[in-house]
This record gives sequence, C-alpha cells and structure tokens, in this order.
Amino acid sequence: MKDTLKPKFLLTENLNRLAKWLRMLGYDAAIYKSISFHNMIRLAKKERRIILTRSNKQAKSSLKFSRILIKTDNHLEQIKELKGVITFNEQYTFSRCLLCNKQLYGISREKVKDLVPEFIYENQTDFKVCKKCGKIYWQGTHYKSMMAELKKILL
Repeated sequence: MKDTLKPKFLLTENLNRLAKWLRMLGYDAAIYKSISFHNMIRLAKKERRIILTRSNKQAKSSLKFSRILIKTDNHLEQIKELKGVITFNEQYTFSRCLLCNKQLYGISREKVKDLVPEFIYENQTDFKVCKKCGKIYWQGTHYKSMMAELKKILL
C-alpha cells in the first residue's frame, strides 16, 4: 500500500496513547488540542483525515465527515477496534516520530555517536531521526516488544 493511500487520522486529545501506536505502525495520526469540534471537522475534511473519537455525541453528529467511535479505554483494544481500517505492514513501521508525527529519516551511525548512550551506539547499527523535533530512534527492546504486541493484534 502506497503511503499516500493509507488512511490519515485526526484524534481527539484523549486518544494520545492510541496515536502513538498508530504512528508506530506508520500511520499519520495527528492530535489537535484545544480545537473546537467544528474546526476539527473542517481540518479533517481539508486534510482528508478520519476523526477518531471517544465521544458518542461527536460520533453521532449529523454533520458529514469520516469518523470512527472508539469504544474502549485500552490502547491495545482500541487498535483491535481499527483492525478493518488499519493493517500491519513491516515496511511502514518505524517511519513516523512518536512525539510529533513527522516522517523519520535515516541518519548515519557516526552522526549520532555523541547523541545516544554509549551502549546503544555500540549495539545498534540503524538509526533514524525526526527532522522536526530531533528525536533519535533505534530498534531496541522497546521497539521489539511493541512490534510483537502489534503483530499479535493485527495478524
């Protein structure tokens, strides 16, 4: 699936944890805080996003927009709720910043030498960086446990 064909999401601010896990899967998952519901709909239409909300009132609105009501509180159960909309594709994982949602880019190991712990530098070879916030990522144990959890849910 081309990146441009994957659904993009706009989440209400009470779905921060779900946004992080969608980003881990490579989905564009924006969170807009302190925005009115009408402005959220306007933005979702403009950016062709599906609104994910926990609010029955928002989900049942008569206004025309793409939305999905998220019924559960647990982020892993929320991922299960989206199973028909999202897929697990290893090609897209580890491609978006978990903090700011921007695309990650490969960075040479040498460039991160003084930016990551020595143990990480010595034991990892593949690094990515967010050009917006500067966060550096590598596929350590946290990444591996998240991927195992997602595979269990989506495959």
